Amino acid sequence: MKRLAAFLWMILLCAPAFVSSQTHDFGGLLEVGFEQRIVKGLNFGIGAEGRFNQCFTNFNRLKLSADLSYSFWDKRFKVSVGGRYLLYNQEGTPENRGRVLGSITYTERIRQFKPSFRLRIQSTFYDEQRRHVKFNPKTYLRGRLQLEYVFPAHPMTLYASTEFFLRLYKKDANIVDRFRTIVGWDYRLNAGSTIGVFFRADNEMQVAKPENVYYIGFKYGFKHK
Repeated sequence: MKRLAAFLWMILLCAPAFVSSQTHDFGGLLEVGFEQRIVKGLNFGIGAEGRFNQCFTNFNRLKLSADLSYSFWDKRFKVSVGGRYLLYNQEGTPENRGRVLGSITYTERIRQFKPSFRLRIQSTFYDEQRRHVKFNPKTYLRGRLQLEYVFPAHPMTLYASTEFFLRLYKKDANIVDRFRTIVGWDYRLNAGSTIGVFFRADNEMQVAKPENVYYIGFKYGFKHK
């Protein structure tokens, strides 16, 4: 509730003077995704995400993604591998990054509720021609706990999640330096199409100058079986 209250307060008071502190910011996310079934349990997905910060006044990042996932044991377990291309806008200068990742997710179904836990490991590779990077790649272990509620009489889903980021690239300082909290709503338009809106809070911790960024996001997804 405290993070949600902070998010709403950010919407009302977002202003240049507030953003200039470099400790709080407000922005937006636009996501689109496509998933294709290959065979039973095996799916291939691609997606794109645009990210804005500084109260929607700055285009911060473009992310292109590709994933291959396999579900088994009545879809309780899912293993995934994937890659990301990240194009950052660093003070007006484009910077390329690459990312590889792998994850495993366990999902349970309890009537209309779907609790799940995802464990992901990822490594991000930086373009050293753009700037000096002391650690390259930067590897994180991420753990996400999520709860979904599927409405029985409506094509809607509510969900909330919290995720920690444990850094693994800095010797003798492998700490959790970030948490991510998401609350969202999805609406199924038809058998293949889904739209959604969500609120996200990215909160750094145990770093010299922690940043707290709050986003409102919109997404569209299409699945082809």
